[in-house]
Amino acid sequence: MMNLRIWLAVSLLALSSLVQAQVVTPFVKGSFADIQQQYKGQPYLVLFWGQDCAYCMKELASLALLLKSNPEVTLVTVATDPFLDETFIREKMAEFDLEQAENWVFADEYPETLYFDVNKRWRGELPLTYLSNGETLIHKSGLLKEVDISAWLASLK
Repeated sequence: MMNLRIWLAVSLLALSSLVQAQVVTPFVKGSFADIQQQYKGQPYLVLFWGQDCAYCMKELASLALLLKSNPEVTLVTVATDPFLDETFIREKMAEFDLEQAENWVFADEYPETLYFDVNKRWRGELPLTYLSNGETLIHKSGLLKEVDISAWLASLK
């Protein structure tokens, strides 16, 4: 009986951490600054993506491979389509084996406001990726190139 209780407690704890990792947080004005503050001193990537962006899907696939070989890196994804629901986003991340990514979705009916809050020169082009080695934040517009990823990974060492 005691073993069953321990097993149930461990199972519930594991399930709750999985569910928590799959929460989709509303991205509002100030969210990008919050993300940067949360991961200050740690390596992380922030990928802004859209449902119909073919390059975004390619980048998600390549980031999945990158993260498997570099588990110390945190991936934060931000869906820029405010109409996407949490289930769609979780399923999309599961397609790429990115269930542990931290996921956000634009939550403003005027996405231009959020573009400006992220980068005053951004007009919504996708994918948009920010790479941080814990100190320096680099932004790349368009599909990440292998040379950019390699240089960034080298800066982590």
